[in-house]
Amino acid sequence: MRPTFMSFRWLLLYYALCFSLSKASAHTVELNNMFGQIQSPGYPDSYPSDSEVTWNITVPDGFRIKLYFMHFNLESSYLCEYDYVKVETEDQVLATFCGRETTDTEQTPGQEVVLSPGSFMSITFRSDFSNEERFTGFDAHYMAVDVDECKEREDEELSCDHYCHNYIGGYYCSCRFGYILHTDNRTCRVECSDNLFTQRTGVI
Repeated sequence: MRPTFMSFRWLLLYYALCFSLSKASAHTVELNNMFGQIQSPGYPDSYPSDSEVTWNITVPDGFRIKLYFMHFNLESSYLCEYDYVKVETEDQVLATFCGRETTDTEQTPGQEVVLSPGSFMSITFRSDFSNEERFTGFDAHYMAVDVDECKEREDEELSCDHYCHNYIGGYYCSCRFGYILHTDNRTCRVECSDNLFTQRTGVI
């Protein structure tokens, strides 16, 4: 029996409905507080199947994001291919967690602290279409931590010529006795001279 136009139309509507329902379970949460708490859907009850939630955390420049877990209980799977929590930045995966305990093919956070290299971190929770057991998910906390630019700054052109002083959210430079700070707020020059030498060695 050949399918009629109406049956074909109902089939299309059925697949469209299934697609929209699957997409409805995936959503993104934007966070910009200096600290906060993230929990799997339904926590402390079991999380739903076929669910996806992404939390994007952004803090001010001069800070990094520290993430740690107080509770973690996900479905076990080889290389975390079923249910997982993925922590990443714009271009780097920092960690992927799953299961109840760390094995050769699975990693749980345990007491591990995940630290972002910059002021942005993204955490994605994903569950597959079915779970045979009850898994309670996770309870995580994050906070902004100050970057010590005096110790961690890699760009020599932006480093202080003499002294570097770190403060929460930034840093500033100062000079040794007999020198004054140039208008670039990084370079030191002799107080009695109008000439500015940016090279550390040279011939005068």
